[in-house]
Amino acid sequence: MSIYRNIGISVIGFLLAGCAPRVATSFWRIGTPADSTREGYAVLYEGKKMRHCYPVTEWHSTDEKEDVYHSLHHHGVAVESEQMAYRIYFDKKQTIDPYCKRTPQLELARSYWYPNDSLLAAGYGDDILRVSGTVGVGSVKYWNGKKMVHFENVAERSQRIVKQTKNSATIEVAVKGLVLPVEITRSRDHEITKESSPIDLSVQYTLRAGHRDMRCDVTLSEPVEGLCTGVQTIPAKGGKDTTTIILPNGVLLASWGTDWPVNDSAKFAKETVGLAVFIPKAYAGELVHDKQNNLCLLHLQSPDTHHTSQMSHAHFYLTTVGATKEKHPVATTAEEWLAYLRRWAKHLQ
Repeated sequence: MSIYRNIGISVIGFLLAGCAPRVATSFWRIGTPADSTREGYAVLYEGKKMRHCYPVTEWHSTDEKEDVYHSLHHHGVAVESEQMAYRIYFDKKQTIDPYCKRTPQLELARSYWYPNDSLLAAGYGDDILRVSGTVGVGSVKYWNGKKMVHFENVAERSQRIVKQTKNSATIEVAVKGLVLPVEITRSRDHEITKESSPIDLSVQYTLRAGHRDMRCDVTLSEPVEGLCTGVQTIPAKGGKDTTTIILPNGVLLASWGTDWPVNDSAKFAKETVGLAVFIPKAYAGELVHDKQNNLCLLHLQSPDTHHTSQMSHAHFYLTTVGATKEKHPVATTAEEWLAYLRRWAKHLQ
C-alpha cells in the first residue's frame, strides 16, 4: 500500500515568495497520462524512457513485494546544492548515490538526475558513482559479524522531504518494524540466529547551500549494536584505495578510485571519485570492513533523562568529490583528497 501527497502548492508558494533557492529537493512518482491533471505533472525522461510523473513530498510502503524503486523517478528522494546532489534508493539497500556538478548550479529541476545530450553539452553534471550493493557513501547499514547487509525484514519503509528553505534542505529515509539478527550462535551442525525485537529507524540527511557535505542524523527507537556506515571501494569490485584515519575528534573513512559510473561504458567516460565519512568520537565504534566496504560501527547514545526525545541517536557527516567531472575540484589526487578531508573534519563535532 502506498501513501503520497502533492507538493505543487508548496513549490508555488516558494516561488511567489521571490526566493532564489540555493538548495533544492526532487521526488517524483511515475504515473500515467491520466495524471496530467495533477498539480506539478511533468513528462520526464530517463534516457529514452518517457515517464508521466508528478511530485510528492513523501512515500510509504507496507508491502515488501511492492516495487517502489521502479515506481519513483530517479528511484527515490533526492537533494542538491550548487555543488553536489544525492539520491537515496527506495528499496532494501537505502543506499546514497552522488551526482556531481561540472559548474556550481542547481540542476535537478531540468535534468531530473538524467541529463540529456543537450544538457550535457551545456555543461551539466550527472551520476559519478556505480554503488551496486555497497554502502556507497554514508548509507546506514547493518554489520552481521562478517559483512555488511541491507535492511530486509521491515514492516514499513518510507522516504520524505522533511524541510526545504533557501539555504538548507533535509530529506529522510526510515523503516518501521525492523528486525535484525542481533546474535548468531554456530555449532558444528547448525546455526541459531537470535533476532531483535521490532525497532524503528530513521536517518535524516541535511544539505546546506554552498556545501558538498551532508550531516546525517540517525535515530532508533531502542539501541542496537551493529549499525554501521562508511565508504565503498572504487570500483565496487576490486577497488583497494581506502583509508582510515583516527583523529582527535573522531574517525575519518576515505575512498578514492576510478570506475565507470554506470553500465553504459559506450556513452559515459570513467570517473575519478573521492568519498568520505566522518564519525565524531562520541559515536564511533569498532572499525570493520569487507571486500567492498570500509566501515565503522555506530555507537548510539541512549536518550538523556532531561531530553524530550526517547530515541537513541547518533550523527555523522559525508562528503564527495568528482575529480574528473568538476571544473574546479577540491582534489585531483588521493593525496590532495586526504589533505582536504583533514581540514574538513577538523572542526566537525
